[in-house]
Amino acid sequence: MIAVMFVSLGGVTNRQYQQGGLVAQDETAFQIAEAGLNYARWRLAHNGSDFSPVQQDVSDQFQGLLGTYNLTFVAPQSGSTIVQITSVGHTANAPVRDVTLRATYGKPSFAKYALLLNDDVWFGKTITGAVHANGGIRMDGQSDSIMTSAKATYICQSTQGCSGNPTKPGVWGSGGNAALWQYPVPAVDYAGLTSDLLSMKTAAQSAGTYFGSSGGYGYHIVFNSNNTYSLYKVTSKKSNIYSYFPDTGWQNSSYDIKNQTLLTSATVPSGGILFFEDTLWVEGAVTSRITIAAGKFPENPSTYTDIIINGSVTYNGVKDGSRVIGAIAQGNILIPYSNAANNLELDGAYVAQHGRFGRRYYNSGSYILRNNITTYGMVASNLVPVTTWVNGSGSVIGGYQNGSSSYDPHLLYGPPPYFPTTGEYQFLSWEQQ
Repeated sequence: MIAVMFVSLGGVTNRQYQQGGLVAQDETAFQIAEAGLNYARWRLAHNGSDFSPVQQDVSDQFQGLLGTYNLTFVAPQSGSTIVQITSVGHTANAPVRDVTLRATYGKPSFAKYALLLNDDVWFGKTITGAVHANGGIRMDGQSDSIMTSAKATYICQSTQGCSGNPTKPGVWGSGGNAALWQYPVPAVDYAGLTSDLLSMKTAAQSAGTYFGSSGGYGYHIVFNSNNTYSLYKVTSKKSNIYSYFPDTGWQNSSYDIKNQTLLTSATVPSGGILFFEDTLWVEGAVTSRITIAAGKFPENPSTYTDIIINGSVTYNGVKDGSRVIGAIAQGNILIPYSNAANNLELDGAYVAQHGRFGRRYYNSGSYILRNNITTYGMVASNLVPVTTWVNGSGSVIGGYQNGSSSYDPHLLYGPPPYFPTTGEYQFLSWEQQ
């Protein structure tokens, strides 16, 4: 009986010893796989376009070879910055046992803001999402996220409802949640945000989606719900009407289409770009991922091209990140006079590279006032954005009487094609398989 007991006890002890050894090997394999993920992150930081597989040994100065990890990368899909990394760790003593770790990293885009501005601004509407201005902010609306300014103090101008040019804090006003106001913070490099339009032009030329001078007043693109677009040549505009912007003063001009001719209809190049070397009017339902850009070269302030919002641009209610549009204008992104939708919806990321996002001030005619503007995504403006004009008493005298802006969380790591990113790859998720 004693012999049987000792034999049984020895067997149990031996199995426990073997199991303990395997657990130790698994722990070592886990650490080797983790070392592989750390190396993958290092390589992304130094060469963000290298997604080739890697196999490397892991050694210790006292024990020698510990094991090997194998790395594989899944490159970002079109319109995304998210990289998926799989690391499989093996030990030298038990190579048949392995541990697999998977992690995702993403590089944030400049579209992490609901509003990004390179000038002073005055808000009176509801904003959902982060806001940053390199100038001062007067906040009389409501917001649910951080609002940052690069200014500790600034001189408030009459365009922000101030008389006598008083000195104000970087963020101030009667609205919002003051606990979320932060100033001063480092300025955002707006020049880094304003994408290289020339490289976009080159990419469009290579893809066959480049359009030179229209020979008329510009182009009008309409996105259709069946994932096609219709492109028109604008042959005439409606009668001129006097309007005002602070940087131009009063001008007698027109931004409304009167007549046009159809040039082509085609499928939207998903993950691609449409480039126009002329003024561009845009509207419609976007059902894929696309960037449109308007610029004229060589660059000259007198010939900067504009994008004009001829009507709502929406995702038809599908806001899961599969549909996105970026609109980048060398000059302004403008809302016209009579063709301005009374209830305007804008989904996507809109960038006015050298000009402003907004609607000029009109003081005559039937379309002085519009009802509501809703943006979902991002608006970036070099000069003060303006969609509402008020008088000294705060009454709306032009533009949209109501409005709201909401941030699209999918734009952070899934921006429009060719949209600029910022910083290094950031850790998003981790799992053991």
